[in-house]
Amino acid sequence: MALPRFKEIESEIRQRIASNAWGPGAKLPSEAELMAEFGVSRITVRQALSGLHNAGLIEKVNGKGSFVTRPADTPSLGALTGFYETGRARGQLAYGKLASVRLLRAPPHVASALSLQPGEKVLSVATVRYWDDVAVAYFNLMGPEPLMRRLVQEDVETNDAMALFESRLGYRFRDVAMEANAVPAPADVARKLGIAEGQPLLRLRCTPYDIEGTPLFCAELLFRPDRYAHKWKLTR
Repeated sequence: MALPRFKEIESEIRQRIASNAWGPGAKLPSEAELMAEFGVSRITVRQALSGLHNAGLIEKVNGKGSFVTRPADTPSLGALTGFYETGRARGQLAYGKLASVRLLRAPPHVASALSLQPGEKVLSVATVRYWDDVAVAYFNLMGPEPLMRRLVQEDVETNDAMALFESRLGYRFRDVAMEANAVPAPADVARKLGIAEGQPLLRLRCTPYDIEGTPLFCAELLFRPDRYAHKWKLTR
């Protein structure tokens, strides 16, 4: 079934924002210009803009027009967004060290989350994360090679991944799927974190989705439970 015309226009503008063709702070064309571009009435344009406004993608400034909103400075999307910021807010020195960048066959959970073909490869970007010079966590982000290469070019040793994707790579996030459980520390991770092999770790697996609902990458975050606790609040 064909979408209503205003929904088609909303989807087209949404895609322009998602692709960063219209970046944060950009002024949208006027209603008259959108009417001319899409060959529709003013009410149809206003319906499309209303949907984008309700989604938080644009804001209207009286007398000036509509503008693409800027991503929140501290998006509430879990540990993937705020490991460094959490440490700094506590007055701790927070930083990371790049551990490895390598192509590998996508693990089953990554292939499933990203809808990859069997045997398809992803680029793995791993960092060891520190608070006050103590190794607290091991982060491994896995996704399509071109995307992850762009991430590696940014400062992943002092900036949280989601902040980099939004502020420097132009992505917008809708939500993050997350799974938490306890696992024994693998030998290589145990060495990096300065703990005994097999010691329990808190594992968070996260898959962020952009505003179109597309999964971008998968992250496996391993934390020392004696140094880190993951807390969240659910609101009705």
